[in-house]
Amino acid sequence: MFSQCNITDSCSTSTDFSMREITGRWVSREGAPAIRIYRNISRKKGGIRLCLTYNNPQVVCDCTVYNVFGLHYIELYERITITYDREQEILHLSAFGEYVRQEN
Repeated sequence: MFSQCNITDSCSTSTDFSMREITGRWVSREGAPAIRIYRNISRKKGGIRLCLTYNNPQVVCDCTVYNVFGLHYIELYERITITYDREQEILHLSAFGEYVRQEN
C-alpha cells in the first residue's frame, strides 16, 4: 500500500504544479481510499479540497489542500504531502501511495 518513493528520492514526482491541474477523481492501484480533489466554491475566495472515501461510502474525510512555499499537503492526523507527475498522470500522497486519474 505504501510507495517506495518519497519526496527526496529521484523517483519521486514534482511539487511544481498548479492546484487546478490535480482536480478530479483519483483511484489507487494499491487499494488505498479513493480521492476526489475539487474547488470549493462555497467560500468567497474558493480553495482546493481533497475528499478521501474509504470502502464504506459513509466514511468520508474532507480536508483543505494547503500550498506553503510550493509544498502541497493536507492535514489528516499528520501532514500528508502531495506530489504530481504530469507526464504519467500520477498523483502521490505520502501516506497512501500512488493514484491515477479515474476514467469517466
